[in-house]
Amino acid sequence: MMTQQFRYPPARLAGDYLRAGFGLGGAALFWVLLPPAPQIHAVFGGLTLLFLLFTIRTVRRQIVRVEVSDDAIIMAPPRRGPLAWRDIVRIELRYFSTRRNRKDGWVTLRMTGPGGRIVIDSDLDGFEWITRRAAAAARGNGIELSDTTRANFLALGLGADANLQPGA
Repeated sequence: MMTQQFRYPPARLAGDYLRAGFGLGGAALFWVLLPPAPQIHAVFGGLTLLFLLFTIRTVRRQIVRVEVSDDAIIMAPPRRGPLAWRDIVRIELRYFSTRRNRKDGWVTLRMTGPGGRIVIDSDLDGFEWITRRAAAAARGNGIELSDTTRANFLALGLGADANLQPGA
């Protein structure tokens, strides 16, 4: 049995760290320096909390490791899975655009089964390989995919070889 490990590379997270730092620092600075008023504390306290959560998410992505074997996928820490490929009952592949022209963005893969749910995004090293494996699991498990998921598999070039055409 072959097991591969994948991580989110620090270079891909650098922009998130910059956004988190500027957002957290700026919101906290305004919250502290502006005159005490409930509205100001509510707005900038909320922004500070939002950027704090984004910072925590970014740190978590840096330490997470995804292990993929012939039989299952595991995400750690926190330990999620193992989610056996044969037990996956739902797969969603979603594209999120950052521009109106839909040229820039990221893709999120969500796999659900009795062992829980694993969610990864396209910044993860090996994302395309894992997505190819998920497409094979969808075909092998007879999972009915949404039109959006099917279209996103096709956009990634996985429609024909994964047999994900409607009615297939």
